[in-house]
Amino acid sequence: MTFSCLLRVIAFAMIVGTAGSAVGRRAVVAAQAGGQVSNVSDVTKAQFDEWMTKLSNWGRWGKEDEKGALNLITADKRRHAAALVKTGTIVSLSQQVAQEPPATSAQPRPVNQNGAGTSRFLISGDYLFERQEIEYHGGRLSHFDALCHVSYNGKLYNGLDFRTVVTEDGGCSKLAVTSAQDGIVTRGVLLDLPGTRVRPADIAAWENKTGIRIQSGDALLLRTKRPGAPAAFGSAGYEPSLIPFFKERDIALLGSDVAQEGGTIPGVAIPIHAFTIVALGVNLLDNLALDALAATASRLNRWEFMLSVGPLRVQRGAGSPVNPIAVF
Repeated sequence: MTFSCLLRVIAFAMIVGTAGSAVGRRAVVAAQAGGQVSNVSDVTKAQFDEWMTKLSNWGRWGKEDEKGALNLITADKRRHAAALVKTGTIVSLSQQVAQEPPATSAQPRPVNQNGAGTSRFLISGDYLFERQEIEYHGGRLSHFDALCHVSYNGKLYNGLDFRTVVTEDGGCSKLAVTSAQDGIVTRGVLLDLPGTRVRPADIAAWENKTGIRIQSGDALLLRTKRPGAPAAFGSAGYEPSLIPFFKERDIALLGSDVAQEGGTIPGVAIPIHAFTIVALGVNLLDNLALDALAATASRLNRWEFMLSVGPLRVQRGAGSPVNPIAVF
């Protein structure tokens, strides 16, 4: 599945606000146009829908909860993460935001669903002023997904109605990025498995090899590609069969160097996004830069570290561009 095709799948699902069977079929067909490999999972839509209900975190922290799985990051978890700092080595996990000219069009300009960043500068006397415009959702910029970003069958996390909560003129009245306004500090764990559609057996083998057990409140990060390699969208990432694992281990935050998806389910356009955000209330870190992190982890032979994430406090925002920092 190519990058542009995956973006069309995600964009289609976001616009419709549901991933019902007819929608999912059309999205998968669009993604597979041109004879590309489908990467269809063995997980069926019926199994996925059962998991959406059976493994859900809805109501777990109260019917008014808007933080979701971030509730799993306790003060003790943060202290444990801080104790992992030994050398003081720091690594940024963000892609550089490239400077691009703004699109030329009538106002208001359409949103670039692929992601883009631009600045306009003004020299006033001895000072330089700047206006930044960042379209962070999509497949290019590193960003944090709020829990209002994705719906499934018309529902958001904790059973909220997508069309009631989300509007084009007002953004997110609930589940906005400000649910994480105090920032996130927890243990980060890096899975360095390039080119792999990661399944439960891959996790078990990795844990056995490293001696690290992925635990409640962790931020789980996956590197899917090596330096210079093209992004393997759809053919590398979290395979849908991992869904019960996310619930079993109580993952608090999920990230990757791509848009997470390591397989498709006919009838469900973006299964990892839908399940983690909607059913579990797990925020996502998309399009991270993980090569330097992998190199540092390999050099130090340490695959766990303190991770700090500070999303912007954008009122009613559906997410935020972000520069996560790993500290060893």
